[in-house]
Amino acid sequence: MEKNKFDIFVAQNLPKALKKATLESLGDRKEYIGSSDIAGCLRKAYLDKTNDIEHDLATLIRFQRGHIAEGIVKVMLDGLNPISQLELNSSYEGATLKAHIDFALENKDEIVIVEVKSVSTTVSEPYLSWNLQVQYQMAMLAKSKSKNIRAFVVAINVNTGWFKSFEIERNEALTQIAFEKAKKLSLALQSKVEPEAEIQLFCGVCPYKATCPLMLKGANELNGELLSVAQSLILLNAKKKELESELDEKKAILEEYMRSHNAKKLQVNDSFITLSNDTTSTSFDTKALQKDNPDLYEELFKKYQKSSQRKGYISIK
Repeated sequence: MEKNKFDIFVAQNLPKALKKATLESLGDRKEYIGSSDIAGCLRKAYLDKTNDIEHDLATLIRFQRGHIAEGIVKVMLDGLNPISQLELNSSYEGATLKAHIDFALENKDEIVIVEVKSVSTTVSEPYLSWNLQVQYQMAMLAKSKSKNIRAFVVAINVNTGWFKSFEIERNEALTQIAFEKAKKLSLALQSKVEPEAEIQLFCGVCPYKATCPLMLKGANELNGELLSVAQSLILLNAKKKELESELDEKKAILEEYMRSHNAKKLQVNDSFITLSNDTTSTSFDTKALQKDNPDLYEELFKKYQKSSQRKGYISIK
């Protein structure tokens, strides 16, 4: 589709505006080890600090979902006088550390950290990366404050309205892991030797995956017709994701209409759109059993376990 003058302006202006906003709020992230740097893959964090990556417009817009989520949480905290983007500075064995806390709630007895995460699916428990990031923040805050410190991660899906909060308890082992990762990243930057890659949830969208040792491990190269087929598969998969996202949006609009008008079926030319009845199902919570009564869980598992085979499948990252 041909771009008009406004599209061209946005494509040129948005990257500059976002870069400026980041510098003003977070400073030059290449100059320090931040809490988000140690939360995930150190190789990616290292390459982020040693390379200038130009993201496409769609990616930059998607990145703004995090700021939208923060804005929603700020409204949730209305009346509590939250401190936004509280900056903390420290050091650890030669590494310059810095953290920016999304929101901090402080009274005479305690400080509560509120970290905001934008998600695209429901989350049942906080990811390890979230935990490491918040442990890093709590430990740094404890160095400057003698008050009791608590923390929550608030996960929000800005597309569906789903949200859930998780309380994060202080954990010395995870805190040590976080600071050791900061030290390792600092040493890597000094020696200019990239650290080892780590498997993460978002490896598939990492801008450095094409040269990642973990992604390349065991990979065969293609040529000729097979390469053409593989390239087509990747393009079709990208289109499929876009179509699925658009389908979900259209379904949500029609579902809202059908529920509000008590409509179970719609006719559209020669096709019909139906809304199924809500159902309730009951399941057995094996995770809760394993946690609350591990001996009984082990006994039942040994007695009733069964093996099943699953055919391998194609995945694209």
